[in-house]
Amino acid sequence: AAPQLEVQEFAPTGSMPKSVTLTPDGAHLYVTNFGQRNGKNISIYDATTLAHTADIDVPGIVVESVFSADGSVLYASNFDRDSVQIIDVRTRRVRREIHVGLHPKILALSKDGKTLFAANWNGNSVSEIDLARGVTVRTHPAGVHPRGMVLTQSGFLYVANFDGATLDVFHGPDFEQNYTLAVCRIPRHLVLAPDERTLYLSCYHDSQLWALDLTGTSERARHVVGVGKFPKSIDVSRDGKYVYSADYGTSNSVSIVDTSERSATTYTVPGMERGSGIAVLPDGKHAAVTGWCDNRVYLVGVVGTGGHPKETLEKLRVLPHSNCLTAYQP
Repeated sequence: AAPQLEVQEFAPTGSMPKSVTLTPDGAHLYVTNFGQRNGKNISIYDATTLAHTADIDVPGIVVESVFSADGSVLYASNFDRDSVQIIDVRTRRVRREIHVGLHPKILALSKDGKTLFAANWNGNSVSEIDLARGVTVRTHPAGVHPRGMVLTQSGFLYVANFDGATLDVFHGPDFEQNYTLAVCRIPRHLVLAPDERTLYLSCYHDSQLWALDLTGTSERARHVVGVGKFPKSIDVSRDGKYVYSADYGTSNSVSIVDTSERSATTYTVPGMERGSGIAVLPDGKHAAVTGWCDNRVYLVGVVGTGGHPKETLEKLRVLPHSNCLTAYQP
């Protein structure tokens, strides 16, 4: 069975913390604060203690982020400016800004670090960026509200169309070949298993995690597992054993799925309202999750794996309720 979880640490963030991204060395977490325009858009935390170490100030509204393989560069999608900002991690300054489509969200970086893709939420398209030249070289038409996105090492780009109940798949020279897969209603986020044999999909409407088999001639749902209400972001452990989901619905939870046993445990995180972003730590037994309405980041872990669960619960019990009115935020 999937293990039981507990909250072990928490820390305040900026307004509307959306995504949380782990540095390649596993030492720090970068939280994007969607509610912060033109300042303190990204907050940096120690991945073990959640001690706040710094903020990054950029113009506009940051949505999602992804690191270069060596961790020296952070790519951030900017909702307000229809751009991708290239941020120097050492100086915490924008090195370059590249125009993409309307309201970019999720980013996907190629393994060689040469190409970046941006899913343009209101552009119904995906921008393909040549990072050496710093320009968008192609714009690929997608379905309605492209959201989740992953790129395989074999060169297949999967894009989840949030309001299209489909995945677009781009491949071939210049990614000009395309086909569409019918999936669940409101497919939100995608993540690849480490061996890339399985593609995991969060099904927001149905509160499910789908596992699509990528080994055959057609990508079919091999397994479907129920998770917490309205799963948004998902992430997989480095050994592929667990998939975690940040559940945006009224369960206010983190779900953990054992991928071999296909079992799930859903844990309501005390004090959290509307789980948004999630990042699994290197040991696979901990995950950082953001609360969209309560403006906090939480460290959730398998019971008995460290942190300060007792003290954390005591602190959370006396904090005021956030009275979140947001019921739907993709």
